[in-house]
Amino acid sequence: MKYEAIIFDVSDTLIEYFPNYAQIYGDRLRGLGFEVTEEKTKEISKAVNFAIGEQTQKEQCGAPHLSQEELKTLLDEAALNCVINKNTCTQKYLIDLDKIDIPVQKMMIIPGVIDTLNVLKNSYRLAIVSNHYTWLMDYLIKSGLAPYFESIVISDIVGVAKPNIRIMEIALEELDLKAENCLYVGDQPFDVLCSKQAGMDCVWITTDESELPRSIPYKEDYRIKKLQDLISILQVVQVTQKMHINS
Repeated sequence: MKYEAIIFDVSDTLIEYFPNYAQIYGDRLRGLGFEVTEEKTKEISKAVNFAIGEQTQKEQCGAPHLSQEELKTLLDEAALNCVINKNTCTQKYLIDLDKIDIPVQKMMIIPGVIDTLNVLKNSYRLAIVSNHYTWLMDYLIKSGLAPYFESIVISDIVGVAKPNIRIMEIALEELDLKAENCLYVGDQPFDVLCSKQAGMDCVWITTDESELPRSIPYKEDYRIKKLQDLISILQVVQVTQKMHINS
């Protein structure tokens, strides 16, 4: 079998947040008088997530860790840059945006995830590698997700985060598998970057036809719109593998 284990990201792969970044920043920017379409909120969400990934990468390379307030300003600026002219000074907008509260997010398992895991667990070993807070483990246990996974590696617990490949290596060590025998599934460009640098094939979950940023020197091996689509991808991989063995 080409893949012995499937390793998953968590946020927007297994669980989703309500409201999500698109809704939060769309509403906050509308509060400043900007006209923000649904399509624009998707762009904003990508920009905010990419800013988080870039900052994490900088910190993994030795840059100072941002405070919560500094991180909030960084993400507000990323959102604003999607709706204002590049030559416009953002300072006034940042001050005004800071006055608009960010609502508390709730977490829920994405519909279809449990059914997909129930199918996959019969053929593959399952694991998690996630940039997340320590409390994620409690959520995985309480939500009933934890028993599906043989290895759960959370950045705040192990002290290293994607895109540093060490976080992937920890999961590989716990599974006692080589990278080429694992498939990583995530929704962010930095998921592709980290998994490919670690030597894994990867699946990128994305709902549109956008390409990876130019700063990511890799391409996903497979692209799906929702986790359930992973099953058909793996069926094709298995058939192709059998044909190769029999040829």
